[in-house]
Amino acid sequence: MQTQTEHPRTAWAATAILAVFRHEWRQLVYAPLTPIFQIGFLVALAVCTFLIADFYATDEAAIGPMLIFLPWVSLILVPALAMRAWIDEPGDRSMELALTLPIPVWTVVVGKFRAGAVVLLITLAFTAPFAATVFYLGEPDPGVMLAGYLAAALLMLSFYAVALFAAVLMREPIGAFVVGVIALFFLLLLGWDVFGRLLRNQIPDALYGTLTAFSPKFWLDRMAKGLVEIAGVVYFVALSAAALLGATLLGRPRKRSRWTGESLARGGLATTAIAVAFGLTVTLAREIPLALDLTAEKEFTLHQGTLSVLKRLPKGTEIELYWSESEPSVPASIKSHARRVRDHLRTIAARSEGRVTVRERDPKPDSENELRALGAGLRRIPMTSGDSFFLCASFKHGDRLGRIPYFDIRRDRLVDYDVALALNGLTRTKTPKVGILSPLLQSRHAEETREGLSFVSQLRQAYDLAVIPHFTPKLPDDLDVLILIDATILQRDLIYQIDQFVMGGGSLIVMMDPRLRFHPPSDVVNPEPSEEINDISDVLSRYGVVYEGENVVGDLRLASFVVDREQRRLSYPYWLRIRRETLSDAHPVTADLNEVFFAEPGALRITAADRAVALVTTTEKAGAHERKDLAGKQPGELAGAFKAAGGKRAIAVALNGPFGSAFDTPPEKSRKQDHRTASTGSPSVFVLADVDWIFDPFSLQRAEVDGRVIVRPLNDNLTFLLNMVEYASGDPALIGIRSRGRLQRPFTRVAELFRTAQAQYRDTESELARRIAKVEGEIAKIPDAAGVERIDQLPENLQAQIRQLRNDLLPVRRALRDIRLKSRDQVDRLGRQLTILNLVAGPLLVLAFTGLIALVRRRA
Repeated sequence: MQTQTEHPRTAWAATAILAVFRHEWRQLVYAPLTPIFQIGFLVALAVCTFLIADFYATDEAAIGPMLIFLPWVSLILVPALAMRAWIDEPGDRSMELALTLPIPVWTVVVGKFRAGAVVLLITLAFTAPFAATVFYLGEPDPGVMLAGYLAAALLMLSFYAVALFAAVLMREPIGAFVVGVIALFFLLLLGWDVFGRLLRNQIPDALYGTLTAFSPKFWLDRMAKGLVEIAGVVYFVALSAAALLGATLLGRPRKRSRWTGESLARGGLATTAIAVAFGLTVTLAREIPLALDLTAEKEFTLHQGTLSVLKRLPKGTEIELYWSESEPSVPASIKSHARRVRDHLRTIAARSEGRVTVRERDPKPDSENELRALGAGLRRIPMTSGDSFFLCASFKHGDRLGRIPYFDIRRDRLVDYDVALALNGLTRTKTPKVGILSPLLQSRHAEETREGLSFVSQLRQAYDLAVIPHFTPKLPDDLDVLILIDATILQRDLIYQIDQFVMGGGSLIVMMDPRLRFHPPSDVVNPEPSEEINDISDVLSRYGVVYEGENVVGDLRLASFVVDREQRRLSYPYWLRIRRETLSDAHPVTADLNEVFFAEPGALRITAADRAVALVTTTEKAGAHERKDLAGKQPGELAGAFKAAGGKRAIAVALNGPFGSAFDTPPEKSRKQDHRTASTGSPSVFVLADVDWIFDPFSLQRAEVDGRVIVRPLNDNLTFLLNMVEYASGDPALIGIRSRGRLQRPFTRVAELFRTAQAQYRDTESELARRIAKVEGEIAKIPDAAGVERIDQLPENLQAQIRQLRNDLLPVRRALRDIRLKSRDQVDRLGRQLTILNLVAGPLLVLAFTGLIALVRRRA
């Protein structure tokens, strides 16, 4: 009987809400201010995205720039839409009529909210041209875009609920607008770092640590990465529900047309109860580790490699997370990153079947937890404000100890890998030893960090690293992997030892370069395979791969943009951005990479196809240029003279044993040791025809932001190197973890358009550049022939001749400038067209929608 009674009430309430919704919907869509609001909203958002943020220059196919400005545009315009929703003026009787109807106030509030929500969602849908622009320019992650739009919708709806509460609270539109803006601004302010500095020492640290979770900006930023957390959804829903409930309580006394002391007291208590309930709901929701990973590469989900590591862990493994949660000066972005780290560790503990326990500690200054952190070899991270914090972890089982000194936010995509690597270290009975033999490094670099050599630091974190002196007479006995970097001049006995190292089951990684930009003096000597064994290339040729280093390889389709000394941006075919389609998916080292970069590489020719795999290749549009002719020439000249010929080239090759020794007999000094004629075990040999690719200028980007140096990967170069070392050391379990996830999603259409335009004018540009260079060469010879140092010391007739030559160059220089402008003009024109299209598309959609509504209204 109770069910039969409740059902009519539910149906009646739904009917009441629908009636209010229809009324409010007509009030909104027929009002001339609504299309004005929509046009203003869309134009403001497009101006911020395309003009202020310069979206076209970001070269990133994502909706991130729009989401950055969405909260601030909504802050002003959403209260403007809601400010007349609960008007209470003598000249306007609509609210009085609504409150005299035999329906509860809450149905009026919900009906009004739904009507405004539909208008906002339609307005958000009118940003579809921007999403289409992103797909047109590149290959965005659809899951990340979906999560971003979901977050945007939730944010706008919660903003409208708060603005509706302000409209009920105040009695006239201007007051409702001002109060709504203030309330929303306060909520956004909670997510600002400046707010933490403002409240420092004013409220308890534990309370401030939770305040950022009450900012819609905090949850928008997290969801925009592609991770839809249940806590974020609960936050937006709870905020909307709290605001609507507050509006209902405020609207009830108005229905009775008077405020009394009793109603004010009840309202105060109810408001406090709502605020407390909202706070508890959000706080408890943060403890729920449920989330939906919408990223294409499942960046926020435990990788299968991590699960494999967990299965090998012994019971009793402990993780201690040291996080300065109570430190108010820590930026909000770091706090968000720390929460992800904490949640990730909790997930690992939950999936470990009892093998792993996690303890969280707040190392406050001069506390026992701080002493424990310092004793574990962890450290504080300084900030520009002068303060510092801990965000690190120790990993322990028995006497074995591992650590992550800092969960760097710059490695936020590699949290899964970093943790799995530390845990995997606890399962090892021996840390693999990796040796680097190179004239570019000194032994001290194994212990200290040198600018430009981040790859050394990366290897040092995971392996027992040794930098071997270049002219050492003997290799260390306990090496697992040997890396040769530009080791062109080696003693014959050392070459023999390297061969015997491989025969003994050791793995080898060799990098050679026909044109080494990081260390130009190395170009004097270039390995060249021969019948006799004189350098490492002779050994490799006997293993099955021939180094062809007399030519530098280029590719029109893989060309990178560079800026020459005249600040011209051009497509340089000898700097190769090699994407997934030309990376081998048949080998685990490259199967999950997205993009690697090589600078003026050589080529490799495979002669043992049965045991070799080409890891990195060019396209059919590749060509080559003699290395000796590159010196002294500008990128524009080289690009203009480039011609595709010869088809695909291999730049990196993997060889798997068994191998036969390159030496029939050992050298004289090595004849006392046993000679291995064939390899044992499963040695791996990797050969790369480039060296520059591992150094920082070609793999990392550094920028200074607010006094801090921010480093981010430009490509997968360092991942590629670590994958090779992991595979060579016999521990490939972690390769897939680090390789997943596209680091960049650039504007592929812009790059292709620029290459096409350059190809169209390449011959003309090359001819003009050649004519200019010829005339300038003739001018330079005149002072030398006359035996003077400067042109002004020449006789007048020779100076007049030089002036005439320079005047003759002016038309040629103008023609060259025009050609270069034409090459860039198509790209710039596309940017202008897309900007204008996005500025006008939103208003046009609004006008079309308004016209459709007007047509429907006439026919009704």
